[in-house]
Amino acid sequence: MDVEGKSAIIHTIGGILFGILANYIYNLGFGIFSGVATLLFLFLGLIIVGHISAMILGSTSLTQKQWLGCGGMSYFFIAIVFWVLAYNGVI
Repeated sequence: MDVEGKSAIIHTIGGILFGILANYIYNLGFGIFSGVATLLFLFLGLIIVGHISAMILGSTSLTQKQWLGCGGMSYFFIAIVFWVLAYNGVI
């Protein structure tokens, strides 16, 4: 499997984790700003997962543009799906 595929898998696993945790951030009681705080949390999670994938796969083989391009969309899609599932009590 190529480096981009491995990075996408790592981002998907990170999206599951941060998506479930996003429900707790959303319910902290920020009022009207709870959605903004949750999206900022998910963006911070993307940066964390991206740096973790760069450390696992090697920072010389994976640049910031590559891990953001090959894992960013899968991370956000999975994170939003799991956030909604956790919010509705499915998980």
